[in-house]
Amino acid sequence: MTKHYDYIAIGGGSGGIASINRAASYGKKCAIIEAKYLGGTCVNVGCVPKKVMFYGAQIAEAINHYAPDYGFNVDVKNLILRNSLKVVRRISAVFTLLTIMC
Repeated sequence: MTKHYDYIAIGGGSGGIASINRAASYGKKCAIIEAKYLGGTCVNVGCVPKKVMFYGAQIAEAINHYAPDYGFNVDVKNLILRNSLKVVRRISAVFTLLTIMC
């Protein structure tokens, strides 16, 4: 079975997805070729996960610094990585869902 497209983007990162959306807005039949996950490096293993880990570390540092002053005994070391990975997975899933809906 042969499929015909007016526009094909190689790579499902932000550039590929943006170009597909633009072409589709002009009525073109489009496809994306992606080896792994929609969203590309930034969403899946680059900018977004890095920022989640960075901000999580900043919050943990603030909690460790200020919590004892308010009478809290908090151990955030075990929570940070587990919860940060949940946030990364949730953001990636939302991005993929929004991309599929476009």
